[in-house]
Amino acid sequence: MYATADTRTWKFMKMVSLKENVTSLNFIAFIFAAALSICMFVFLSSTQGFVLNQILRVDLGTIGNISGNLTLFDECIALVMVYVWGILSDRWGRGGIYGVGFLLMGIGLVLYPFSKHLSPDLIIYRGIFSLGGSATSSMLTAVLADYSSEKDRGKVSGLVGLMSGIGALLAVFFFLPMPAKYTDQVKGLKIAYSTVAGVSALFGIFLIFALRPKKMGGAGPSDHLITTPTDHAVPTVEKVSMLGGLKAGFLAAKDGKVLLGYIGGFLARGDTIIITIYLPLWVYKYYVENKLCDRADPSSPTVKTDCHDAYIKASILSGVAQTAAMVSAPLFGWLGDRFYRPVVVLAASIIGLVSYFWLFLCTDPTAKVLYVVAILVGVGEMGIVVSSMSVVTSKAIPSHLRGSVSGAYAFCGTIGIMIASKLGGYLFDAWTSTAPFFVMAVGNVIAVVAAVVVIVQDYAAVKHRVKDEATPLLVALKQAQLDQDEMQLGI
Repeated sequence: MYATADTRTWKFMKMVSLKENVTSLNFIAFIFAAALSICMFVFLSSTQGFVLNQILRVDLGTIGNISGNLTLFDECIALVMVYVWGILSDRWGRGGIYGVGFLLMGIGLVLYPFSKHLSPDLIIYRGIFSLGGSATSSMLTAVLADYSSEKDRGKVSGLVGLMSGIGALLAVFFFLPMPAKYTDQVKGLKIAYSTVAGVSALFGIFLIFALRPKKMGGAGPSDHLITTPTDHAVPTVEKVSMLGGLKAGFLAAKDGKVLLGYIGGFLARGDTIIITIYLPLWVYKYYVENKLCDRADPSSPTVKTDCHDAYIKASILSGVAQTAAMVSAPLFGWLGDRFYRPVVVLAASIIGLVSYFWLFLCTDPTAKVLYVVAILVGVGEMGIVVSSMSVVTSKAIPSHLRGSVSGAYAFCGTIGIMIASKLGGYLFDAWTSTAPFFVMAVGNVIAVVAAVVVIVQDYAAVKHRVKDEATPLLVALKQAQLDQDEMQLGI
């Protein structure tokens, strides 16, 4: 647990304000952790079909169903563990949990291609990976809350979003091509998995030590230290019990802004599933139905050759969306620091609503207008990721409960993945190929309504305190956000 004086900060490379007990090494290790955790997820998701087909010799006709079941199994573990890891981090510290997460992912990855059977081998190894992945997901938000000052929390959230995009690109352009460099594909897969596992494990060991907070014996970096008149030390608090931490995550949602952040976390993870799974599936199904390529299982590794044109089109659309997301991350970070944050969540939700409903109405994925829609989808996705993280990591969250609240945020994200994948998949088959996009449009409607309610409530609360009637509404709301007291959760 990090006990910091939130009003004492220093500037990292004259860019972002960090809390006093955060060192340069702490922050650099954290942003690289944001990139590498996404890199591990993308690598496993993209290569799992090859492991099933070429190592375990699973029939092509069942790869899609088995992959879906493995993903569901992964999320069922994460559903519980993101909360558990968050609570434990309030008791044991973030660095150890974060580092152990990468170590577990490394163990799961190195064992994965050496599975002899689907059950129990591969299932156990996927479970180990999920244990690690849930730890890194939970710690991302918790450490962000620990390190960033209220003034620059949006910028740090934007930087995390940018690094996540870079991590995905690292997997796509560096690790994924590795197996193809070997004539023996199975050998190539094993070498690639072992390499990625080694990177994850070594980084995990490094992280355990790199995230240790600076001892508070003196001031921060003297050339950049900023101290306010209200500087104070945070009193020592007792470690929270598991039950207390569990309650804290739910009780924090009584604050409308935290609840809005939870809804944003739900949408942010659901967006990922839609873009990586259902956008390519829609493109592929269109090509098959219109006899533009031979029929093949879209989850099969052979889809690249069986339906090359569909694969290229889906890759381009997904690439456009992800590039737009990565580029817009710093913008939403800047907006989150400059404006009242629920307004930024509202703007991101409106973009998401418009883009997903537009996508739902589209009938031809080869139309040129789809590139515009893909850009909007990517911008909306990153907007909700960055803005929701900024909201849920505010200074109003008690320092000794940040891990618990971060666990609840990640828990909502896991629910988002499960609903988007299962409901989206069911409606994809039972209704229309663009039904998953409609699901996300509805989710964004809920976020828009929630954001409006929060804004109206906060306006009503600050209206009587604004002495100067000429003070703009957004300025008053932002000041109220900065002045918000720490929550009293009774834990």
